[in-house]
Amino acid sequence: MTTQTLREPKQKDERIQYTIRFAPGAVEEIEEMAKEEGITKAELIRRALNFYQVKQRAIREKGRIFILNEKGEKTWVMV
Repeated sequence: MTTQTLREPKQKDERIQYTIRFAPGAVEEIEEMAKEEGITKAELIRRALNFYQVKQRAIREKGRIFILNEKGEKTWVMV
């Protein structure tokens, strides 16, 4: 369940704070990933949202997302 603060932003670029509840396993995963990346949990979630936006764009444009390894081999990421 997510809840948004009750007030609307005063300016278009003003940040809004959300409260998000995660299952215990997800919390551990978020903490581990953030620590591994050397970023905050909030930044990790922002980056995840950005990736989701890329995924949605790929779907709209009938595109695909690939992971390219050091050998130049592609792995398709299911979207």
